[in-house]
Amino acid sequence: MVEFEVVNGELRTKKNLTQLDVFVIDTLTILSRFVDYVLISGYVSIFFGRARGTEDVDVFIDEISEEKFKEFYNAALEKGYEFNIDNAEELYKDYLQDNLSVNMWGKNLPLVRLEIKIAKKYSQKRVLNERVKVFYNGGFLYFSPIEYQIAYKKSILKSEKDLEDARHLEVVFKNLDKEKIEEYVGVVLKEFEDE
Repeated sequence: MVEFEVVNGELRTKKNLTQLDVFVIDTLTILSRFVDYVLISGYVSIFFGRARGTEDVDVFIDEISEEKFKEFYNAALEKGYEFNIDNAEELYKDYLQDNLSVNMWGKNLPLVRLEIKIAKKYSQKRVLNERVKVFYNGGFLYFSPIEYQIAYKKSILKSEKDLEDARHLEVVFKNLDKEKIEEYVGVVLKEFEDE
């Protein structure tokens, strides 16, 4: 299990980086030059020591202009990454703007992809605004609040894998805000019912 400490209100950890971690760091280093992001879903528990595989790393991003998205797309291509389709304009208009994921992967790691979606719902925007800066080995990544992860996995997703992810986070993070978890549960359940 990954050990961490809170220093001056910031979460810090030292860990042996996996090939998946390196992929995430590399792709988000490019993405963060153009837009704010937040890591969500399964990778959150994996980063904090849960031993399980994944084929995708999910991120929400803030609204982004087509021009900025094209700049990101070209920067990623220059670093050897590929996307769903080879057309930045179509990716922007037909995927991002229609609430579909833009998938990004490396030629040397085609089985793992970064899934990028714009935060459109209230809870998604809130998670982006309340993201947690996690320092590791001299760098940092932005994660969604752990309470949100637990709430969403337990109340919406509910698969065995997701419930195990939530249990893992509850073990790693012993002093979680239970009221905040319940608040997130209320928010995501209302959004789910409204769909």
